[in-house]
Amino acid sequence: MKLHLIYICALAALLVSCDYEETYDTEQVTVRLIYPETYPIGPYKGARVELQNASASVFVDSTDAAGIAHFNIPAGVYSVTSANTIDIDDYRYICNGTRGQVVISPDSANNIDIELSVSRRRIIR
Repeated sequence: MKLHLIYICALAALLVSCDYEETYDTEQVTVRLIYPETYPIGPYKGARVELQNASASVFVDSTDAAGIAHFNIPAGVYSVTSANTIDIDDYRYICNGTRGQVVISPDSANNIDIELSVSRRRIIR
């Protein structure tokens, strides 16, 4: 009889705990990649952008044709990075940039610009 009572209590606790739904307030954030003038094609669709917060949660998106990535993320302090490789003709262009300690909050504009560094390597085929 005691064993049945324990099972009933455990089942009731389980059912009550399953009803909890947690919601987060999110902020709209845009990240614009700024390419140097020596980059041959400028912004392009599909460049990867990552945002990582203090609890190591990573949010990933790709840029649109204007070089802008759009996020909906919880407020906090983030590190923003982008690293991409693209082959054009006989050259491989490696683009990367980072910005740390970016504060995302309801009180700020949440528009982030990242200046990219570009290196060029000849592809030997």
